[in-house]
Amino acid sequence: MYQNFKLLPFFSLLAVLSFSCDRQKKDAPQTDIVHVPIPSVDYVDFDTLYCVERVIVPEWTEDTDMKNVERVFWSDSALVIFDSRRQRIQTFDKAGKYLNDVGRQGNGDGEYAELKDVVVTNGKVYAYDAVGRKMLVFSLDGTLEQTIQSAFDFHSFAKAESGFWLYACRDSSNAEGYALILADAGLQKVQAGYFPQNPKFINVERGSNFVIHNQDALFFWPTSNVIYRLKGDEVAPYVTIDFGENTPNYVYLSRLGEESVYVQYMEDNRCYRFRSVHACNDFMTFVYRRYADSEVTSPNFAYYNRLSGNSMASPAKMSGENPVLRASFNIGETDDCLILMTKTKGKAEVRNFLADRYGIVLPQGNSNPAFLFCRPMLE
Repeated sequence: MYQNFKLLPFFSLLAVLSFSCDRQKKDAPQTDIVHVPIPSVDYVDFDTLYCVERVIVPEWTEDTDMKNVERVFWSDSALVIFDSRRQRIQTFDKAGKYLNDVGRQGNGDGEYAELKDVVVTNGKVYAYDAVGRKMLVFSLDGTLEQTIQSAFDFHSFAKAESGFWLYACRDSSNAEGYALILADAGLQKVQAGYFPQNPKFINVERGSNFVIHNQDALFFWPTSNVIYRLKGDEVAPYVTIDFGENTPNYVYLSRLGEESVYVQYMEDNRCYRFRSVHACNDFMTFVYRRYADSEVTSPNFAYYNRLSGNSMASPAKMSGENPVLRASFNIGETDDCLILMTKTKGKAEVRNFLADRYGIVLPQGNSNPAFLFCRPMLE
């Protein structure tokens, strides 16, 4: 499936203009590629990359207190937040006022034991209960619309037009060993499989491997340097990242069956890998880091406007006169804005700036994070 790309000067982005992908384990022909080098700089001034259009700080009570926000979505003027530690899906309006919970932990109808992943698209909340192996479908007001028992056990998912995209299915329901599966709407059958990989070892970095949009989604996985666009039942390469001499051998990695071998290979070769990807229209943010423990670094960032080809890269240090942006990290996206999250607890500078710049005065007890809707400005 994957071809070895010519190594470029350290850290380059390749924008794939056209590339077809066969769904049944066949090599796909590769056509034109545009090479877009990313210059290295000492830091990136966030104020030159993002324009803050809205800030929402969810109101705090003992009941709405957030512990570990995993996923954030903006749908029909509602902020939908999945807290993995508290196992809660909460919604808030644009002023931060609590609206309702979506589902709850339990064993009854419409309840879940342990949420593995949550997706909000087209006004629906899809919540996957890994213990019960079921997909719960809610409206934004928390009304249960459907319960789908799943034949698959998976790490993360996205909604497809004809069913669901599933990543990292266990071998009990993935005997052929695909990393990505297109399942039917009933979560019982494999409609198509992509990227052969031993299902006993599925490399999962963190969080979800999907970037969700209303009409389609982007997908990445740590055993590839390609970000794919998912539309209908098609999987098409969208952007390829090359880490120069620190690029892993993806063909080799995709065939591994033991995690220890993977770890040793990445350590020995000081390879770089994705941690997360975020996209807003044609603007993309990549978070990556060197794997080797011998040279552990904080996450590095690359910013890329696919439409213009302009790009920028930065190591861990980020500057900017806006301390809220400086302390933020990507947590989600809409069609127009990236959603950044900033912790406010114990951060007087952040809380003061929220009051001075945005007129948001947080009560002393409010320890919930702030969510910033930021429009990209890299042209």
